[in-house]
Amino acid sequence: MSDTLRDYLNQIGKIPLLTAAEEIELGHAIQKMIAVQTDQPSKEEQRILRIGRRAKDRMIKGNLRLVVGVAKKYRHMTNRLTMHDLVQEGNIGLIRAVELFDPARGYKFSTYAYWWIRQGIMRSIQVQDRMIKLPTGAMDALRKVRTFTLEYQSEYGRTPSIAECAEVANITVRAMKDYLAASIDAGSLDASVNQSGESSTYIELIACEGPTVDDEVEQDTKIEAVTQALEYMSPDHRQALTMRYGLDTGGETTVVQIAKTLKIGRDAASKMIRASENEMRLILKKGPPKKHSRQNNSSSLIWGWG
Repeated sequence: MSDTLRDYLNQIGKIPLLTAAEEIELGHAIQKMIAVQTDQPSKEEQRILRIGRRAKDRMIKGNLRLVVGVAKKYRHMTNRLTMHDLVQEGNIGLIRAVELFDPARGYKFSTYAYWWIRQGIMRSIQVQDRMIKLPTGAMDALRKVRTFTLEYQSEYGRTPSIAECAEVANITVRAMKDYLAASIDAGSLDASVNQSGESSTYIELIACEGPTVDDEVEQDTKIEAVTQALEYMSPDHRQALTMRYGLDTGGETTVVQIAKTLKIGRDAASKMIRASENEMRLILKKGPPKKHSRQNNSSSLIWGWG
């Protein structure tokens, strides 16, 4: 992790997160601001505009960590784009989500924003890096779903749910969401679809498909915290923990294998793993050692750190 990225993470880590009630309050203020359509606002409208601008700024800054978490998930998909690039694109998606979020819909802002952020990042990879990597069979699954969707709409008069599409394609709901997010053109996200007689947009339909997205957001936050904590650990402890839990490969390594790799005894490897786990818990609980702390500055957080 570069020093500039670490500085940026330290800065946004100091910004308080928003509660669900605050998201709703800020969302209403933003929508009121957007509703003011005049070049010569009255005093009351000027007040609404001021409150709305502050609310928009607060909503954006309160969700910058979410952007970084999503960007990290897709960093491995790129050849040329940097984390800085992905965060910039994700922040554009975040701003779009802030402007369009309707609290009356009933879902959490993070759930809604997640898909806009993800879409912005994935589209940038497609257009700028041209290295988007959908799993083998993804296009076949999408073709099958498109055919099913047309037939379903014709018979039932509504768009099938993500779960119904996933069942037809014989894939998980999460995989179905990934495929859709990668395949839907960014300009089509606001296109209306008819779901159970009620007009929605693609992005709202994806975001409202149950609690799994919230689970993903929570998991991303945990992964982000662990990833940051690893950077503050001693090299030996970082390597031991990374190998033991497969943090870079997805596959766990046995104590015996770790001992062989590090050229130490099995007991020594076990002790190192326990010490690594304790060090990780301490960092997650109390934060990084003071010697690593950096000064915050007033540079633009929304547009990255460069």
